[in-house]
Amino acid sequence: MKALILNTGSELKKLLMKKKYLVLTILGAIICILRIGGNVLVSKITGGEVVIKSNLIMEMVGFVFDILVPLIIFMAVTDLFASEVQEDSMKASLLRPLTRFKVMTSKSLAVFVLGCMVTIAMFLISLIVQIVSGNSLRSVPITFAAYLIDMIPLMAIVSMALLINMISKSPTLAMLLCIVVYVFFKYLNYYITPVGQMVFTAYSQWHKIWIGNVLPFTALISKIGILFGSILILYTLSYIIFDSKDY
Repeated sequence: MKALILNTGSELKKLLMKKKYLVLTILGAIICILRIGGNVLVSKITGGEVVIKSNLIMEMVGFVFDILVPLIIFMAVTDLFASEVQEDSMKASLLRPLTRFKVMTSKSLAVFVLGCMVTIAMFLISLIVQIVSGNSLRSVPITFAAYLIDMIPLMAIVSMALLINMISKSPTLAMLLCIVVYVFFKYLNYYITPVGQMVFTAYSQWHKIWIGNVLPFTALISKIGILFGSILILYTLSYIIFDSKDY
């Protein structure tokens, strides 16, 4: 267990050394600021007659969990798998005194932790903007709980990207496939309702079934089964391929 944790830390450091993840987080922060800036602009244009007071932190959930963090996860998984295979540096990872399962798991955990770090960063940025703009902070605790709950489905996004990287021959192809497959799944979620609700990406905003109007127990079990069943299947298939490859 100690070796797994240490290796996860090592893989996370690799990712944190890449400036692109910081740049994407900064872009996310800019979008957040522009969002509240739009409200201020409306107020000024109308001479203060229209004042929009909103829960900016909750409004950013869709952007954070449906766009920003999935994109970062796709890039991170590609960096730690397809890119390392292409650069012939995967062998170095496999030379460590760890089983292949632990190597794959530590890399996956590093990506998941990175996704969580970006999520927390976006929450804090949104909170600061909310405070500066003078909006109410009464809903902050429940909103923070929503962010924490929505981190759980990120494991499924990591598993999907992992499987795609296992079957891709280049980092470019892996990244492209991750985006295409994800967009296709989202299309199913929004426009092909019966089928779309069976795809794990429908539950990226996981808090909606736990906070507010909680679903009946049978419906909850069904959705939990879809999410964690998808994680198990995708991760198992990824490991089978990873374990059989000759690096």
